[in-house]
Amino acid sequence: MNFQNNLNLNFSNLNFFQKIIGINVLMFIIYRLSSFFGFQEEIISLLSLDLNILTKPWSIISYAFIHQGLFELIFMIFLLLFTTNSISNLLGQKISINLFFTGIFFGGIIYLFSGSQSPLIGASAGISSLLMFLLLLSPDLGLRVFRFTIKYKYLMAFILFTDFLKLISPGQFGVYSHLGGYLVGAYYYYSLYGFPKFTKRKKSPSKRYSNENKQTKVDQILDKISKSGYDSLDKDEKEYLFKQGGKK
Repeated sequence: MNFQNNLNLNFSNLNFFQKIIGINVLMFIIYRLSSFFGFQEEIISLLSLDLNILTKPWSIISYAFIHQGLFELIFMIFLLLFTTNSISNLLGQKISINLFFTGIFFGGIIYLFSGSQSPLIGASAGISSLLMFLLLLSPDLGLRVFRFTIKYKYLMAFILFTDFLKLISPGQFGVYSHLGGYLVGAYYYYSLYGFPKFTKRKKSPSKRYSNENKQTKVDQILDKISKSGYDSLDKDEKEYLFKQGGKK
């Protein structure tokens, strides 16, 4: 009884996306163990997204909570933590939640219109939404990989390139759900910060340099968050982030 109480208490102390990760890990374990009892196919059929969506409408969301490969699960966890921590520390957790689930939903819809007959599983559409939003928000954000720090935009260039290769390869229908996620991420960003306006009038040098300095400072603060966490910021840095988010 004490063990169950401790487990419930520990789970309640997790933030939203840590709970999402916990659910995904639990579902992965259940899926793997089900092979001993011979009902793996039943789990996939119940939770995956396919053309039978009218008979299982929950699958437009549930497909994102089942993963078959361990590497796929670990990579999803890494990207989910990185993107949601970076976005939530700047703009709050609500927008990360909206991005994740809207990306899953819209990515699933795009997949259904791709013409694939195969079931779709995995949270890639929701992750793609977060990835695109963060790319537009702070492309120069530093990402710590082992002992090296690389700019986030270079990681995204690699991810987008691999998705392009999948897009032009036959039978790679899952990438269409990624495209749906990318569209959601871009839409959310531009709905918050304004869609680009094409005009012949050029900004004055002083204004352009001012905007560049502001973006550089935001990128430096986000880089500090990615390395040491939000609590490492001083009061002035936290206020600066809040003001910049409110201006846009």
